[in-house]
Amino acid sequence: MVDGDLIRVLGPIDILTPDGPVSVGGARPRAVLGVLVVGAGHAVSIDHLVDTVWAGHPPISALNTLQSYISDLRHILGAESIVRVDHSYELIVAPDMIDAVRFDRLVADALESRANPERCRDLCTEALALWRGRAFGDFADDDGFRLEACRLDELRLVAMELSLEAELELGHEELVVGELENAVEENPYREHLWYLLITALSRTDRRVEALRACARLRRELADVGLEPSDVLASIEHEILLGPGSDPR
Repeated sequence: MVDGDLIRVLGPIDILTPDGPVSVGGARPRAVLGVLVVGAGHAVSIDHLVDTVWAGHPPISALNTLQSYISDLRHILGAESIVRVDHSYELIVAPDMIDAVRFDRLVADALESRANPERCRDLCTEALALWRGRAFGDFADDDGFRLEACRLDELRLVAMELSLEAELELGHEELVVGELENAVEENPYREHLWYLLITALSRTDRRVEALRACARLRRELADVGLEPSDVLASIEHEILLGPGSDPR
């Protein structure tokens, strides 16, 4: 790979070059690249590659076909980008040339920058801009990808929460209320998003709506047999105290 190239798995699997996106072929070549990305930094056994790419039902020709896919990927990525290690293959590229790895780093940096809300927000914005759809695209629910896709999606929600939290710290409550309302509709059991929404509503003198949001959170959690943390009762108490309190 050359500077500026990016292997993308935060959406359909492809490669972004300075001249635009490059397809790596059909479903199976994309799956091969995806599996190597999941195992980036480690050798991935040929058996695991075959089992994942052919969903546990490989043809007799699977090994030869896999070698052909690897050869095609080397042609796109560079001859030294995929190396054979015993009965395994390993993807050898700079970590920043994989969007998921870049995303991990940006979110980690944002977490460390929470005391600086503007920097935290900017890092989250950059991280979230890498997403183009479900992680690994149409392979997201397949064995070999599901766990990593779920991990990345959870981290995406963390980045969204951090960004919205930073906006509140910067005093941008009016700007994020709508986004928070949409976020809790899409993620009704994620308490922290509700607390951010309730905070934004309270700070914009919408205390009645904030208390209604508290009540709805209780109902949403009760519907799935859960109870809210003690934070909710504290937030409700602070809202009832009126202006001057901060419901967080």
